[in-house]
Amino acid sequence: MYLRNGVMKFLKVKNVLLFIAGVFFLFAGSYLIADLMITYRNDIDTALHAKSMPGAIDWAIMGTVFILIVFLSRKLMGDARFYSSYFEGSLYGRISFSDLAKASGKPVFFVALELFFFRFLYMKKYSFVSDEGRNVIGLFSKKTLCECKNCGAPVEKKDYFAGTCNFCGSSDVFAKVLAGDRFYSISSDVKKGHNRPAYYEGKGLGSKKTLFSVLLVVGLGVIAICGFMIVDSLSNYNNKEYIRKQILDSSNHVLSVDAVHADLIKLILFASVLIAVLIILSVRRLYKIFFVSEAESCAIFFSKNEHPFIPAEEIPSIKAKGNGKMRRVRGALKNGYLANCTMEVHDGQMDIALAKKIVKDTCPSCASPINGAVDEDYVCKVCGNKIMGVIEKK
Repeated sequence: MYLRNGVMKFLKVKNVLLFIAGVFFLFAGSYLIADLMITYRNDIDTALHAKSMPGAIDWAIMGTVFILIVFLSRKLMGDARFYSSYFEGSLYGRISFSDLAKASGKPVFFVALELFFFRFLYMKKYSFVSDEGRNVIGLFSKKTLCECKNCGAPVEKKDYFAGTCNFCGSSDVFAKVLAGDRFYSISSDVKKGHNRPAYYEGKGLGSKKTLFSVLLVVGLGVIAICGFMIVDSLSNYNNKEYIRKQILDSSNHVLSVDAVHADLIKLILFASVLIAVLIILSVRRLYKIFFVSEAESCAIFFSKNEHPFIPAEEIPSIKAKGNGKMRRVRGALKNGYLANCTMEVHDGQMDIALAKKIVKDTCPSCASPINGAVDEDYVCKVCGNKIMGVIEKK
C-alpha cells in the first residue's frame, strides 16, 4: 500500500548482484595487496610502487564500498517495510513521530530523516503535515469505519484499539479502511492462536535455534584451530630445524629461508582474518540465539491471551527485567522469529497486536475480490453490499 513494490523488487536484485561483485573485488584486491606486501616485506617501497598495487587498492576499496552499500540498502528497505506495515495498521490517518520512534526503537530525528528520504525512493502516499502545532505524518486520503462483527454495533477507534466491543464485550472487532482508491480490512484471528504457541512462532523456529547453536559451536572450534595455527607458525618462524626441513622437502617448492618466512606470514595473516570474521559471525549468532529464545518465551505468553492487544510491559521478560529486554522482542520481530504479531503505540502506550489480519482488495461481506479503484460508495458486484457499510450480524 505504501511501498513502491517495483522499486523494492529491483533493489533486492541489485543488492544480490552488488554483494557478489563486492565480495569478489574485496577478496581479489586484498589478496593482491597482501601478496605484494609479504613478498617484498624487506623492501616496502618496491611493494608500494609495484604496477599492480594501485589497481589492487582500487579493487579492495570498491569491493568494500559495494558491500557497505548493500548492507545499508537492506537495512533501509527493512525499515521501509516496517513503516509501511505500521501505516497500514493505523486508523487515524495521522501518526506522530514520537509514537513511530517508540515502536521502532529509533530516535525521533532518525525516523523523520528516514521518512523524508524514503518518499523519493522506497515509499509513497504520505506527507509531513501540521496537526495542532505539531509536525506529524499524514497518510494519503484515509477513511476508516470500525464495528463489531459479533453484534454489528459501531465501534469508536479508541475502543477498537482497546480490543473489546462496549455493547457485547466481544473481541471480534473489525476495521474497514479506504486509503485513496484502495480498500482493505483489518481484523483479529486471536482465537486461532489460543493455546497454540506455534501460531506466534516464525517458520522453522526450533530448527533455526539448533542451527544457530551448531554454527556457534563450529565457529568457536574453527577459531580455536586458527589460534593454534597462529601460535604454531610463530613458533616455527625462527625455528632453524623447521626451516631446514621445509627447504629440503622437494614437494614444497620452497628454496630459501625468505620463502619459508613468507609462507608462514601468509598463513598467520589468513588465520587472523578468518578469526576476525568468525568472531563477528559468532557474536551475531549469539544475538540470534537470544532473539529465538525470546520469541519462544513470547509465543507461549501470547498463546495464553485471548485479547487482541497486550501492553508490552506485561511480557514476562520485560515485566521482570525492565524495558532493556524490549530490544530482544524487537529483534525477534524484525528477524521473523515471531509471527502474527506487531508492535504498535496507542495513546502513548506500547502494545503488541496479536493475530492482526490485513486483507486487501476483498469484499468484507462475501470475500469476493475487488478489482480496480473504489470509493466509499462502492458496492460489491457479487453480494451487492456497500464495502464501507455495516456488515451483517452473525
